[in-house]
Amino acid sequence: NVAVPSGLALPAEGIYACFYERPDGTRHPAAVSYGSRPTFEGPDGAPLLEAHLIGFSGDLYGEEARVSFVERLRAEEHFDSVPALVAQMRADVAQAQELLAAEAD
Repeated sequence: NVAVPSGLALPAEGIYACFYERPDGTRHPAAVSYGSRPTFEGPDGAPLLEAHLIGFSGDLYGEEARVSFVERLRAEEHFDSVPALVAQMRADVAQAQELLAAEAD
């Protein structure tokens, strides 16, 4: 989860292919969800930015970051079950990885 400072212009809620830049300057491809998490919070939840860094393992908590939005993959949606959400998340990560690999070339 990424804390978002007030006063920033943010895109529409949805799922995005992004680059996540750490304080040391390293950039990582990421699948990012920005929205209210309707499957868990309902349609009135406060917006939250969650980033899944593709191919990264490590602890990022408490670290500042810059998120660069590259392309919107889809709108945010409610899923009837957690397994259905997880299946879509896997598809989103695969799509983001493909788009960002082409963007990095």
